[in-house]
Amino acid sequence: MLLSAAIDKFLRYHQQIKNASPHTIRNYQKALDMLQEVMGNNARVEDITLSSVDQYRDMLFQKKSKTTGQMVARRTQNVYLSALRSFLRWATKREIAEVVLSPDKVELVKIEPSDVSGLTPEQMQRLREYTEKNTLKDARDRAILEMLYSTGLRVSELQALNVRDIPLDLGEFSVMGKGKKRRMVYITGTAKQVLERYLRLREDNFLPLFINFRATKNDIATQGETRRLSTVSIQAMIRKRARMCGIPKKVTPHVLRHTFATTLLRNGADLRSVQELLGHSNISTTQIYTHVVNADLRRVHTKFLD
Repeated sequence: MLLSAAIDKFLRYHQQIKNASPHTIRNYQKALDMLQEVMGNNARVEDITLSSVDQYRDMLFQKKSKTTGQMVARRTQNVYLSALRSFLRWATKREIAEVVLSPDKVELVKIEPSDVSGLTPEQMQRLREYTEKNTLKDARDRAILEMLYSTGLRVSELQALNVRDIPLDLGEFSVMGKGKKRRMVYITGTAKQVLERYLRLREDNFLPLFINFRATKNDIATQGETRRLSTVSIQAMIRKRARMCGIPKKVTPHVLRHTFATTLLRNGADLRSVQELLGHSNISTTQIYTHVVNADLRRVHTKFLD
C-alpha cells in the first residue's frame, strides 16, 4: 500500500475508532507528514526500513521550533518518534503490508528525568497570598491558582471548564482528561471560597469559567466563548505571579500539578489514589513522584537516627 494512503487510513482510524483528541491527531499528522517527506511521494509502507528511520531521525534532530527558532526539545522529538511507532504498530496489526518494520526498532530519545518536586509549602503560600491591584483580576487569578493546586487539573482541563460544570454545593465535578477519560475532581473548602468570590464579582452570564477582560463585539453572540482565557495566558499569569513573589524556579501550571501530587504523597496518600486523582492511565507515570517522597524519608531517617 502507498504510504500516503496508509497514513490517511491511520488518521481516520484514530479519529473514528479510537476517538482520539484533535491534539493527538495533529501530532500524528505532523510526524507522518515528515515521514512522507523522508520517504518520497511514491513510497510504500513496506519500504520503511531502519535506514529510512535513521533519515527520519536525522531530519527530526535538525528540526527547529517555529516559536523559538531553537532545536526542538528531546521530549518533542519523542512525540514524533512515538507517532512513528504507533503507525508501524497499526500497520502490523492491520496487515497493511507483507513486511512491516517492527515498531520496537524505533528507539526513543533518552531524556533526563524531570524535576517533579513542585513548590515548597512556603513558596506555595507566597503564591496564594500575592495580591493584584485589580480586584476582579486578582479574584480570577487566585481562583485559577487555587484550582490548579488543590485539584491537580491539567491547564487544558482547567481552561476548558464552564461555570455550569462546577456545582459548588457538591464540592466535586467530573472532567474529561487525556485519552477522553472522565475522572472525578474534588474541590477544597479554600478553592470553593475563592471561586465563589470570583463569580460574585463577575457581572456577566458567560459560559467560560475563566475569562479575559477585553470586551469584543461577539461576546454576547458566542456566550463569552471569545473571552475564554487561553492556556498561554494562564501560563503567563502564573509565571508573572511567581516572579513577583521572588520564587527562583520557573513556575508553570504543571509545576502546581506536581505540587498537588507530592503534597498528597508526603501526607500519606497512597499511590493508587493519587493516580486516580491525576488521571494517569498507568501507575508507572505516577511513580515518578515516589523518589521525591523517598528523599523526604531519608532526611527523616538521618535526622533522628544518625
